[in-house]
Amino acid sequence: MERLDLWFESIQQWYENKETRQFDSLANLLSATPATLFSSPITQEKSDAIAYFVDACHLLQRHYQHIDRVDDAYSYMQYCYAKLQALASDTQAESDVKRWSLKKLDQCIVTMMEFCQHQGKDSWLQESEQLVELHITFMLGQNERNLHLAQGI
Repeated sequence: MERLDLWFESIQQWYENKETRQFDSLANLLSATPATLFSSPITQEKSDAIAYFVDACHLLQRHYQHIDRVDDAYSYMQYCYAKLQALASDTQAESDVKRWSLKKLDQCIVTMMEFCQHQGKDSWLQESEQLVELHITFMLGQNERNLHLAQGI
């Protein structure tokens, strides 16, 4: 069985076994995410696995935020954003995959900004401002693909 298949099966099992869920094991799964998950072509199985990946990042972010491990929480948001950004930038990726990634990036950036602003420290507010600037710069480089998605083109 291929490494990606094993990873996908493992993350599915983590979600299915609600009574034995441990966030450390989910964090270990995410740190072992195969790079091939985010490479073209994106099959239906890869698409499903990417959805698990994104959701797992959000689960870990909320978990670490809840137990006041702010830096860990933020690192999972950044990790998710970086992987989606790479997927959106992949010249080999299908247009639908790129548009989906750009839409998710918009959602991620809002979550990250709210997180930073909620921290209430000047350094986090500066981080929030920098996030906006960097996101705008990235999106401008995407040839308005996100606008085509919003207009249904």
